[in-house]
Amino acid sequence: SSRFGSAHNLGSCHLRRRGSHRQAVAGSDRELVFEPAMEPDQARMQNMLQPLQQSDPVIDHIVGYSKFVVAYLLQQDGHNPGWRKANIEGPVYLVRRRAAPRYQLLVKNQFSTNDLLDDLHPDWELDCQKNYVFYKVEDPSKRIRGLWFHDDNERQRVEGIVEKTLKEIRSAPVEPQTEPQPQVMPAGQPEMDTQPQLAVSKPPAPPETVTVSTTSVKSALRALADDDAFVGMVMQKLKENQHVSG
Repeated sequence: SSRFGSAHNLGSCHLRRRGSHRQAVAGSDRELVFEPAMEPDQARMQNMLQPLQQSDPVIDHIVGYSKFVVAYLLQQDGHNPGWRKANIEGPVYLVRRRAAPRYQLLVKNQFSTNDLLDDLHPDWELDCQKNYVFYKVEDPSKRIRGLWFHDDNERQRVEGIVEKTLKEIRSAPVEPQTEPQPQVMPAGQPEMDTQPQLAVSKPPAPPETVTVSTTSVKSALRALADDDAFVGMVMQKLKENQHVSG
């Protein structure tokens, strides 16, 4: 049984791939069995990659693919908890990207632009049973997802690809956050101030103000009269003026 709830309720929905039917053979019902989808060749994979890159140019590779799934969401609140159809059906892709998030699981909805898109994360919980892949994403606010596959061999193949990718993500080394190391100065060299200097502009100095009064003028004139150099300069100017006028 699944850790995320039994899929028997899902089975009561008579889930079958579109186009499948039952026929009477020798007085009994027998469901036609579809062969597992074959891995597409490189040319076909490239043809599938180009439409995905139109909406996300960072995608550079399709890691895994299955041509038809039905998406479900687990409703755990309310009076009638259980699996609910997400109204998302179509091909499922496990894609690799050149930037974070590195891997994504995408169910391309054939009915609308409302796709199911989840970023693979080391904290994912994966659980599978016949015809179903269940996974719980790292965000607890999001509901548990369920993907229904018509053929269980196809389900097992996709499950293996997802598990392998999750294992790769979990084993990837995490880049440590290193602290900056202090610089060692050579012997005999004076230490320099390594603290960053902030460029702080000083406010302009206020203009100087001078208060003019009769008292200040008299004081200034008395100070000039006591200055021998100033008095000599004045006498020289007076002599020059007399010489020019004579």
